[in-house]
Amino acid sequence: MSEAVEIRPLAARDSLAALTSLLHRAYAPLAVRGMNLGAATRTMAETERRAAQGQCFVAEQRGRVVGTVTVCGPFDLDDAPWTEDVPHFRDRDTAHFHQFAVDPGLQKQGIGRRLVSACEDWARARNYRRVALNTAEPAVELRALYRRLGFVEVAHVQWEGRTYRSVIMEKALDESPLRAQLRLLARYHVWATQELQRQLQDLPEADYRRDLGLFFRSVHGTLNHLLLVERDVWLPRLREGLSPAIALDLELEADRAALAQQGLAAARAWTALLDDWPEAQLLGLVHYRRRNGEAVALRGAAVLTHVFNHGTHHRGQISAALTALGRAAPELDLIYMLQREPEIV
Repeated sequence: MSEAVEIRPLAARDSLAALTSLLHRAYAPLAVRGMNLGAATRTMAETERRAAQGQCFVAEQRGRVVGTVTVCGPFDLDDAPWTEDVPHFRDRDTAHFHQFAVDPGLQKQGIGRRLVSACEDWARARNYRRVALNTAEPAVELRALYRRLGFVEVAHVQWEGRTYRSVIMEKALDESPLRAQLRLLARYHVWATQELQRQLQDLPEADYRRDLGLFFRSVHGTLNHLLLVERDVWLPRLREGLSPAIALDLELEADRAALAQQGLAAARAWTALLDDWPEAQLLGLVHYRRRNGEAVALRGAAVLTHVFNHGTHHRGQISAALTALGRAAPELDLIYMLQREPEIV
């Protein structure tokens, strides 16, 4: 980010007209897509009223407000009858935020992450255990952003007068260090899969399918193995308690593009698993049988760590093969993802 951005509470000197204009600009692309979100047409009086519901934070750059969000505690049903179908907004242990926007020209530079972090710090300081939000279900970019920030979808609601269904998302503020670390590895797993796939896009078909001396011979064979082990072996073991006996070199998908798509979907499935699993399952034992019938019992967190490490192992083999072919290999060190994450968000 070229210019420093300060996150601070809304001050009396701040222009509510400018804040309202910011909301309009930020939500205009969604309005063009047919989503009649209130923020896209909000009046200045409404901006002021909603900012006064809790603590409004702004992001300031060179004296100009370039981002905003308001966080507050639970509503009472008498004062906010619209929350009748949204118990998450009335729960005594749950704060929530709204009126969240970053100037379109400064998005994907980490400002949104910092604004949400300010909301979480505000909620923790007041002993809230969770923070919730609602967003439009068709706003896939926003939902993806919130998922990267650790929010999970917990409910849906159809607000009166809206052209879309809303998604309620929630994040636990007392997340254990173990879960946080596994979420980091799950994000890395998806990122590294995408980076490798990007590097492989222009690999000639002959080199893609050639026997390069890898454990599963070719790049294609290795990618098939990764898909098989994640989607058809480990996910059934962890989700359903099954122990599939499948040959590890089985070709699941012959088509190159379809294999890449399915491989990325399998990588993303681990984030969904972490969203679903309570702490007890991370610390508890996973029971399964190896392909030879041997019974095994391992901690859930250790098994997940193995899955991510297994992906790193085989991506490394493919990277080495690319180098041997005289081609550029992707830079897949975790530190590169960490350095780029503020830009991604």
